[in-house]
Amino acid sequence: MFPHTPAEQRLEELSLLYEAWRAISATLDLGRISELIARTAATTLRARTAILRLADGDTGGLRVAARFDADGGAPCAAADGPVAEAVRREAAPVLLPDLRQDARFAALVGSEGAPALCAPLVHQGGVLGTLGLYGRVGGARGEPATFGEADLQLLMAFSAQAAVAIENARLFAATEQRATELSTLREIGQAIAARLELPAVLEAVVAGALQLLGSQYAQILLWDEATQTLRYGAAVGPEADRVRVQVFELGRGINETVALTRQPMLLDDYKASPYALPEFPDIVATITTPVLFGDRLLGVLHSHSSQPGKRFTPDDLRRFQLLATQAAIAIENARLFEEARMRSARLNALSELSRTVTSSLDLQRVFDYIVRAAVHLLALALARVYVWQEATGLLHLRASAGAPDLLPYPREAFKPGEGVVGAVFSSLTAMTITDAGDDPAYAEQAWARQVGVKSVAVIPLRLGERAVGVLSVSRRAHRPFDPDEISLLTSFAQHAAIAIENARLFQESERLAQDNLLRLREISILNEIGMAMQGTMHLDALLQVILTGVTFGGGLGFNRAILLLVDESRRVLEGRMGVGPSSGEEAARVWGALESPSRSLREVIALRAAHLLREGADAAFDQMARSLVVPLRPDAGVLALTALETRPFRIAEARRDPRVHPEWEGRLDVEEFACVPLVAKGKVVGVIAVDNKFNGKPITDEDLELLSVFATQAGLAVESTRLHTHLEEASREVQRSHHQLLHQERLAALGEMAAHVVHEIRNPLVSIGGFARRLARRLVGREPEGQYAQIIAREVDRLERIVRDVQGMSRQVRPALVATDLHTLLQDCLVLFAERIAEQRVRLRLDLDEKPPVLPLDPVQLKQAMVNLLANALEVMADGGTLTIATRVTRGEGGQLVDQSIGLLGTEEESEPIVDLPNRPVDELTDRQVPEEWVELSVSDTGGGIPQEILDEVFNPFFTTKEAGTGLGLTLVRRIVRAHGGRVEVENRPGEGVTFRLWLPMATIPHGGAVAA
Repeated sequence: MFPHTPAEQRLEELSLLYEAWRAISATLDLGRISELIARTAATTLRARTAILRLADGDTGGLRVAARFDADGGAPCAAADGPVAEAVRREAAPVLLPDLRQDARFAALVGSEGAPALCAPLVHQGGVLGTLGLYGRVGGARGEPATFGEADLQLLMAFSAQAAVAIENARLFAATEQRATELSTLREIGQAIAARLELPAVLEAVVAGALQLLGSQYAQILLWDEATQTLRYGAAVGPEADRVRVQVFELGRGINETVALTRQPMLLDDYKASPYALPEFPDIVATITTPVLFGDRLLGVLHSHSSQPGKRFTPDDLRRFQLLATQAAIAIENARLFEEARMRSARLNALSELSRTVTSSLDLQRVFDYIVRAAVHLLALALARVYVWQEATGLLHLRASAGAPDLLPYPREAFKPGEGVVGAVFSSLTAMTITDAGDDPAYAEQAWARQVGVKSVAVIPLRLGERAVGVLSVSRRAHRPFDPDEISLLTSFAQHAAIAIENARLFQESERLAQDNLLRLREISILNEIGMAMQGTMHLDALLQVILTGVTFGGGLGFNRAILLLVDESRRVLEGRMGVGPSSGEEAARVWGALESPSRSLREVIALRAAHLLREGADAAFDQMARSLVVPLRPDAGVLALTALETRPFRIAEARRDPRVHPEWEGRLDVEEFACVPLVAKGKVVGVIAVDNKFNGKPITDEDLELLSVFATQAGLAVESTRLHTHLEEASREVQRSHHQLLHQERLAALGEMAAHVVHEIRNPLVSIGGFARRLARRLVGREPEGQYAQIIAREVDRLERIVRDVQGMSRQVRPALVATDLHTLLQDCLVLFAERIAEQRVRLRLDLDEKPPVLPLDPVQLKQAMVNLLANALEVMADGGTLTIATRVTRGEGGQLVDQSIGLLGTEEESEPIVDLPNRPVDELTDRQVPEEWVELSVSDTGGGIPQEILDEVFNPFFTTKEAGTGLGLTLVRRIVRAHGGRVEVENRPGEGVTFRLWLPMATIPHGGAVAA
């Protein structure tokens, strides 16, 4: 029901206004208020459509904030835009009974009636928006379908209330937004203030910018006051990597413009602006503000967007400037913190440098620390230390640190006065260069331009009033070294100078100590080797000790050594021995096996020398050494010169030295070797040659001096050993002569007696034998007379045999030597015993050398000796056994054994003279001819051996344990072998058997000599 009186109508309107005000006052949400205003206006005034428009503070235009439609809405609502603009422009409401009647809006409505009512929302003289009503819902009792003045008045009253509500909501929203902004700025400020390192501060600033603006990208660029340019600070977003390598040029781009003008700038259309750069075609809008600390520019804060239609507002700029202010404070704090940290780091570096200098005498370590610390503390590209060396008269590079591409510096040394380095060294004054590539004082301008070195500072390393070197540092930036940095570098240089002096003094004292230790070690080595040499008087053993001491790592330490002795009779140097491995690995293996912490040098040398003497020297090198026979002539090479001039030689380039003779020294096959003379009592007795073929170690003057001292000691030992050997030989010769005289006297008496006995009994014995054999033939078949006759005949035969042996013993054995095949001779002897060997079931074993030896023999005499040995062997194996006959050709052993045999002749037999053999070398220790090759002939049996108590008697004449023997068989064997220049050796194995070894010399038979079978 609707009121009819004006009072009732007014009451209803007030009631509606009150309800509307209460509804819109219940909230401060602008969107909710807008919806309530549109709905309440349409409901109260029975409009088919209500449209609320609010002014846009950014664009100044009207935008639809809310719309309410009833009964499908009014078609004429399409004219709201122009109607609202007219109301806003005139700030007055309009009442249009029919829009079709107004030319301004007729084209916007249809054919139906189009009543409209629109009022401005005015607050404090300003139009906040418009509220338009279109179409009328028909009322009861025929109320008109158009708006009237009363409706207009009611709408105006409602609009006033709506304007207040809207302004309150806007103020609330602005307050809330402000609070949010302040909270966000506070959080960002806390995040920035929580960091003191500049990179972390910059990262927090750009992260805060993204959070504050909600944009895609943010960056901060730092201002370099020295170069008046911007440089990269930090960036975040998809384009961060691209900005890191961007080149910033003043007057180009928005960032550089803001830096120059120090004024913020908003660009809503970046592409159309004069600051657009072609390398950023996708940027739509930008916001940029300078970062100022007071009046000092620290950098530029920038953000941009690539989203189409994106715009930055003045509020964004205001907030961005607040962030820039906080960033300036944080950057300045970070700078102060960095300065404080740098001061602390420099003080710590100086403290550490001082500690390093005082605690370490390693000069290189000090230099390396100085250049590394300088590069780290001063952000240098390169730091170098040059040190003066008196020996070369130059400043030499000793340490460098910095960028890897700068370390290969083209100059390793400078003369005093040359370049900045040499000038600072000479003047004792620090120098700085702003641009090394353009300064002619810098010695390497081209290099500096190529690698980009700019600022350079060179500080002298002063020690009092003199310089010991320089410290040179470089930067790639045009930033001169300030006084604080020069002061720090000067402190570094002072510490370095002190370190150099300390190290020099230490090295000098250490050198003296090392010299003393070296002298003590040399004396100890010489003493140990000397003690080892005193332990033997045998020449070969002594030579092994000498060469072992020369080549042992714990001794003189050379790789190889050769010892040659002087033969005055032939005027030659004759190689006697060589000690040296075939490789460095072999040397390490041999010496490593002998070395032990519990063994002294003397023991190791003695062990190695004994091993070489027992097993033989290193074959190839020793054979080469023994083959050397160097004439003692000045033109015969370095070895001969060493002996002739009685002084050492060190040859450094053997292949080009004219003094090196290829036939002798050239066979060493080395580039460097040394020779020293062995001197005894003013006379050269030999030469030692050494080299380092395998480890290539140079032979120094100290090595040669020590070897010369040792050679003098060794020469005395060699001469003493030779004299001792001659004395021993003379003593043995006297003993032999004494024994021979005794033998001759005894054998002379024995010979006279034997000749008398043989003469007295021979003729009667012949007669008796003849009659006994004739009687035995006649009494065959008659017993017992025939048996007695046979016994008499056999005994007479035995007596005749004894008479013949006695006659043989009374004559000298003089072999008729012919070249004889020894194996053929042995076969002939075995044929004589073949039947007996088979009857006694004796196993014959032949172990003959592969090549039948042919040597000078008397076949008849040697057959007689072999028949005696075979007969003796078969007699002790009557019940079977093994008879072994062996031959082998060997070197040296026979000679040594023969020499020993000569000195150990028995006392029951006169020694026969040794037959001279052709081509036998002379042993200068004994003055006897010693063949180089020997044949060992052995006869072995398994007959149980010889009783140990009678072993020494087996070669004595007339000694026998047989019932029917004469005791002269083995005596004849030894006489025959000795007559051939050989020796008989007995190896007795009690309980097993015995072996007789005959050592016969091999000798060259003159051409045309026949071979006897």
